[in-house]
Amino acid sequence: MDLFVKRKKKMELKEVSKLLNELRIPTGLVFTPTNLESEKKKFFESDTYEPKFEYRIVKNNNANILNKLSELEEIIDVDPRISSFYIDLIESKREANDLMHAVGKNDLFTEISKRRYGVPSAKLFRNACRVLRGKVDKYNVVDEKRLDKGEVLQYKEIEKIFGIVFNELGLEGWGVSESINIASNGVKVGIKTKQVLVDGDIERSKFKLRKTIVHEVGTHVLRAHNGLNSGFEALSRPNLVDYLDVEEGLATWNEYNMGLLTEKWLRNKAAMVYAITVGENMSFRTLYNSLLGVLPKYSAFDVTYRVKRGMSDTREPGIYTKDICYFRGFRKVLKKLDAQPSLYALLYAGKIGFKQCEWVEEGLISKPQIVPSKSMWNDIFKKAGI
Repeated sequence: MDLFVKRKKKMELKEVSKLLNELRIPTGLVFTPTNLESEKKKFFESDTYEPKFEYRIVKNNNANILNKLSELEEIIDVDPRISSFYIDLIESKREANDLMHAVGKNDLFTEISKRRYGVPSAKLFRNACRVLRGKVDKYNVVDEKRLDKGEVLQYKEIEKIFGIVFNELGLEGWGVSESINIASNGVKVGIKTKQVLVDGDIERSKFKLRKTIVHEVGTHVLRAHNGLNSGFEALSRPNLVDYLDVEEGLATWNEYNMGLLTEKWLRNKAAMVYAITVGENMSFRTLYNSLLGVLPKYSAFDVTYRVKRGMSDTREPGIYTKDICYFRGFRKVLKKLDAQPSLYALLYAGKIGFKQCEWVEEGLISKPQIVPSKSMWNDIFKKAGI
């Protein structure tokens, strides 16, 4: 670290944004064990083996950048509320960087994770347990076993369909790209590159592709697009932790609204809440075994891995709580939109939380350029042939 770096108490937004853009916090990459596949194989070949995860070390200049921002008290050319938002964002980025560098250190990683993302409330845990018992009537889920999923499509067909979706939504510059750095059969949005990253060997039924498009493009891409046009670049990218519940909750609500939310998906996300609540002091194997009562073995492994990634020796206590956001966020968005449907359009002004909806109403943040609707999606899916 440069001990003589110049630190300021006041800056303009342009300077702050430039520094924030220089931060490199690739948590998805860092938190994925380099030996995941071999440890998974050992796990399923044994009744007692506990995974020992290893992680890559990523070099960056984050410490120096955060040091430059460490004494910032005010952004002088924006509304005080926006200034406070960015000051809070700097601290959030600092914490995310600390979490990234704590990977493999079970106690420290758990401590930062719980402080950052929280832990399930008693009420959330009870409702997760209800879902795991099959009490899902209020969530408008579809049963995949009885569903006509339609034709199975491969990469080239999927790429063409995404192109139609982007064109119909007016999303210029967005495209699809093959990637070897995502999960098998996976899809992930790359905000900086304006690319939907797709496994080259992907297969998706028409039903699942509709679900993917509504979730990824209809939520993550559109909120990023509108946020970029708001004048505040941070609203186009992951920012304060509070936005995350709304981001994933809204994505799930969109599936729910379009009749695309499956019981399997909901059960897996409820299982994450259950696992986070009970699993901190359990070993990987013990937590996995407890989940076998409600999930098939590969789903049980996936949920256990999701809440135990970041740990090294998984015989020891530890938990990663980020994935609480899916079920907690969905219930939060469902409740809010039931009470006040007009919030839906406001939430598309960028990657914002409910608090910032007031800023949209007041004109502090620009109103969204694109807000999806059920009729819009039905028209797009008809044109795309899905």
